[in-house]
Amino acid sequence: MRFVTASQHGSPDVLFVEERPVPQPGPGEVVVEVKAAGLNLMDTYVRRGMPAAHFNHEPPLILGVDGAGIVTAAGDQATAKVGDRVAWVGVPGSYADMVAVPNDSLVPIPEGVSFEAAAGGLMQGMTAQYLTQVSVPVWPDAVVLVHSAGSGVGRMLTQLAAHRGGRVIATVSRAHKAGAAREAGAWQVLVRDEIEDLGSAIRELVGGNGVDVAFDGTGKALFDVSVSVLRVGGIFVSYGYSGGLIPPIDLLDVPHGVHLVRARPDGPEMTAAQWRQRAEQVMGWIEDGTLDVLIDRTYPLEDAAAAHRDLESQETVGKLLLIP
Repeated sequence: MRFVTASQHGSPDVLFVEERPVPQPGPGEVVVEVKAAGLNLMDTYVRRGMPAAHFNHEPPLILGVDGAGIVTAAGDQATAKVGDRVAWVGVPGSYADMVAVPNDSLVPIPEGVSFEAAAGGLMQGMTAQYLTQVSVPVWPDAVVLVHSAGSGVGRMLTQLAAHRGGRVIATVSRAHKAGAAREAGAWQVLVRDEIEDLGSAIRELVGGNGVDVAFDGTGKALFDVSVSVLRVGGIFVSYGYSGGLIPPIDLLDVPHGVHLVRARPDGPEMTAAQWRQRAEQVMGWIEDGTLDVLIDRTYPLEDAAAAHRDLESQETVGKLLLIP
């Protein structure tokens, strides 16, 4: 089987495909023929040697954590059966033809959902679900700021916040991403590279009243803007750092009354049963159209380096997939 790896940290050019033996399932595992594997910013963090959940950060690197496919072998204690269509999250090594997946990390794919939609929507949909329903439940008429709303997670955050009745101010890095944010239900869309003072533009939209919640996956890049536009009692929610790690914070520099939240959707307090319930809900939303999964581009395994370059370019919209 083919497997994407790297022998050192660095640019996308360090990625290459090598041959490895097909894995054998352990007692509580299944082996899946991968039909689609998701590309995520955390994969680029691993490639560059930055901290990221799920991974051993030392070379040789193991890339990819989510995907969808067909079960080809099952261990004695696995409940999934050969031939089942399944998706998964949190399984290192998903950039491959075949992958061994713990039974507790699987969710069935409904008949009406494609492998591409399952791989493209499950992980980022679960992140958006956690942020908008658990971390800070969005309430009707809440003014919600979502950065990078043309990205995979950002677009789903926009959809779910709007679904709960929030008024979403979406920011996107490039003009060609604005349409995807509007289609996701954004109330207002701001193109960052066309605006000199993003904070002023956001405050103008809300008449100086401030934003209720700011969901920010950019980290250092937009932290100051996000915090500055919150109302007294507003909540800043950090869930990523695509624009760099947030530097140490002096609380004396934080605006009065602002709450800072670090959200981790895969937190250690979550039980296997809770994870499965959340995963099945998200898959149901993909099936009934509550979540629209936008796949921008697909690549063969051998083009993983090109896929990483595109992902980091900020030119893509929605989700990118590897198709073995």
